[in-house]
Amino acid sequence: MSRIRLIGANMRLTAMNRAVTVLVNLAILPFIVRHVGKDVYGVYTIVLTVTGYLGLLDFKIMSALTKYVAEYTGKGDQDRVDRIISASFSFYVLVGIAISLMMLACGHWFTDFFQVGAENREIVRRLFLVAAATAVLMWPSSTFRGVAQGLQLWGADSLVNIIAQLANALGAVMLLKSGRGIVELLLLSQSLTILGNLALFLVSRGRARFRLRFPCLDMDTYRLIFSFSMYIFISALINIFLFQVHNLIIGHFLSLSAVTVYAIAFNVQSIFRTINGSLGGPPWTIASQMEGQGDFAGQRRLLFTGTKLMSAMFVPVVVIMLFFVKPFILTWMGPGFEESVLPARIIIFFWLFNGTSELAGSMLSAKGIVREPMFISAAVAAANMVIGVSLIRPLGVTAMAVGLSASMVLVGFPLVMRLSLRSLAVPFSEFFNRSVRPNLPLYALAAGFCGLAFRFAYPANLIATLAEMAAAYGLALSAYYFLMLSPEERAEVHKLLGLERRA
Repeated sequence: MSRIRLIGANMRLTAMNRAVTVLVNLAILPFIVRHVGKDVYGVYTIVLTVTGYLGLLDFKIMSALTKYVAEYTGKGDQDRVDRIISASFSFYVLVGIAISLMMLACGHWFTDFFQVGAENREIVRRLFLVAAATAVLMWPSSTFRGVAQGLQLWGADSLVNIIAQLANALGAVMLLKSGRGIVELLLLSQSLTILGNLALFLVSRGRARFRLRFPCLDMDTYRLIFSFSMYIFISALINIFLFQVHNLIIGHFLSLSAVTVYAIAFNVQSIFRTINGSLGGPPWTIASQMEGQGDFAGQRRLLFTGTKLMSAMFVPVVVIMLFFVKPFILTWMGPGFEESVLPARIIIFFWLFNGTSELAGSMLSAKGIVREPMFISAAVAAANMVIGVSLIRPLGVTAMAVGLSASMVLVGFPLVMRLSLRSLAVPFSEFFNRSVRPNLPLYALAAGFCGLAFRFAYPANLIATLAEMAAAYGLALSAYYFLMLSPEERAEVHKLLGLERRA
């Protein structure tokens, strides 16, 4: 299979997976909040935030695992693949045990720090107990998700996740309707994740026939893994301030209900993280393989064509949501969430830039350039914190949205683009003219269709909102395909979508 067909197949399967995830979460979140209440859901959100912090103890081994499995599989070095997998699994066993113990300890100080009411203290304790018990199995088994992605088994990964998401949604409805609560919901979610990881072990081993050695004490392999992952880890540690520390700041300075208000805005933004991840993941593994093969010209072609086509699919969604975010939130969540609209719109704005730079940023890690992005992340986080904390009293939850978008657009975007283009020996003018400028009329068309919809048919419910958003997207992309793409570019699109004719 050619590279573009492989990328296209992986992107389609991953996009299907992410779409199901988004739709299921959109459908189930209002149900959960209505059944457990804003305060309990706020507690649940912060508990998940804390577990996200502790998850950093993996030192981002997953990124190195996926990269090197892809790279050494491309080279045909099965022995190196076996050692990478075995070392990662052995390390994750230790991570699971450490996180389990820390979660047990967190259950004691959490209630005092966040001033949790007496009626919710037992819920907090039980949530951390469930998280601690499942961590021992969840972390080691997560090794095989990284292996599957490195082996280009995106289809298996997507199918497993789709089944888990649907089962989780169905289980949530059954549990809450039967009188169960948020604790049982967490147990269900964690258990399904573990089962999915075990399924990926069976599929991955069937493809690569790798040998899993435990314990693995190969110090050379650990040095290789950590020489890459430690910089990614430090960047992730810094980036936690961009995407998770907001909940802690809001909970401390404002209230648990304010955490839920911001969580709704942030969940809308998470739609774009999900879509962007589905588009950016598969090209990254291909770029890693190209790096191992020394195909730098191929990386540049991938940057130009990939950025143009990926942003053409992604950025119009951002433009459309900027228009529709108010009716979307109010018809999705119902009355009482008007305060989430402005923060959501502000956060969504920076995806206009991130959607253009996603592939360029992925090229850096594919080429093993991870030190400089760490310093960029530090600069972005510092700007984010200064702006957010200084404005939280007068602006409330909106302050954190302003800090996030301003730091990403004014600091992160220009620095990442400069570094990536320099590493590929590509002038910005060439990148802009080949990958960005041709798509500007598409974005204008998407905005125009949204303006017409708002003027003549303002949506009255969620179905109408989604239908009008889909219509604006479909019309804009149709015009782009027929009026703005050359025959050669249409042929590339056919390959990505699996529509090309074969002899």
